[in-house]
This record gives sequence, structure tokens and C-alpha cells, in this order.
Amino acid sequence: MKYFLAILCLIATTTANAVPYSSLYKSHREFNYDDLVIEVQGYKVPTRAAFRGWVLMNHNEDIIAEAYNYFIEQGVKETMPLHLVLLQGTDWRVSNTTIFNLPKRTNWDNMIRTLLFIQKHVSPKTGLLIPVSGDRSKEYNIHAGGAPRSSHLDFCALDLVPIDNISRPELHKILQEIYRTVGKKNKMGLGLYSGVRFHIDTCGHRQW
Repeated sequence: MKYFLAILCLIATTTANAVPYSSLYKSHREFNYDDLVIEVQGYKVPTRAAFRGWVLMNHNEDIIAEAYNYFIEQGVKETMPLHLVLLQGTDWRVSNTTIFNLPKRTNWDNMIRTLLFIQKHVSPKTGLLIPVSGDRSKEYNIHAGGAPRSSHLDFCALDLVPIDNISRPELHKILQEIYRTVGKKNKMGLGLYSGVRFHIDTCGHRQW
């Protein structure tokens, strides 16, 4: 009987130890982005798993935790995936740059101001919004064809797409009304792009 119990213990121990390591033995011949990106309005957007990998590989745990806490303290809500404010863009795979970019501390308040503006004036009328481009390095901004003095370089701008099924004309009507009524006093920058992608910043009142 004691040998039977010993065998059961051995099997249980082996099984318990094998489970956490099973992912290490999956095929290395099939590669895809299923765990790392999700498609939103035709754009490949990185998941939090991809972001966690970037943070750990670059040893940015402390600065990211500090930034997150600061944003929350200033009134920013997680009505959108906050890790995407660090997303350079969705074509990072062909730009020879990193997927995320770490902004200067001196620019954090720029993005907080933009996020608070979006929370108050934009997303209540458009529905949930997903960033597809946030902070950018100079290298990525050149690749993306951004303006030489783009507000993305100052961690002040977001390119966004709505989750809800909203038409381009309807979206533009909403954004134009926001720009007309509260844009000037909030230094709102508004850019209207193809499809339902649009740009918002609070670093200069202008439109394109």
C-alpha cells in the first residue's frame, strides 16, 4: 500500500511541475501574433501581454508603475487601455523601431490633459476609443510621415479609433461639434484621417 501511495505522490508532483512549463515545449515551427495583438477597426493593436513583455525586457517596471499611479492620481480613468498611450503606431513591424516609446517625465502632464479632455468631451459622445498611436520617437515619427513638430513627440497626442459601429460622417460630425464648442478654450488639435481614425491633442488649437 505504501508503494502505491508513493507512486501517486510522484505522479501528482510530476503533473504539478509539468503544467507551468508546458508552454516552453510548444512547437517553434508555427509563429503568429494571436497572443500579442488584437484587431481593432483593421489595425493590429498590441495586448497587455505584449506590453508586459516590453516592460520586462527593457527593465521599465518602476517607471511604468510610477507613471500609472501618477495618471490615476490626476483623475485619468481606465476607460481605454492606458498602455496604448505609449504605442508608437500599428506599423511598428516595418518601421525598424520599437513597438512602444517611453516619454519624458516632463511631458506626462501633456498626455494627462489630453486624456482628461477625451474623458470629458469626446468618449461620452463617440463611445469607447482605442489608441492606435501615442508617444513617438523622432525616428518613428519620420517613418509615419508625421509633422516635424508633431504633438506626438511631446506625449500630447493620440490617434484613436472607436470600438462602436459608428459611421465616418457621424463621427466627423461629432468631432467637429466638439471642436467648435470647446476646442478653442482647451487648445484642441483635431485631425481627421481615413476611415474612422482621428487625432486629438491639447497642445494647440488647429484642425486638419
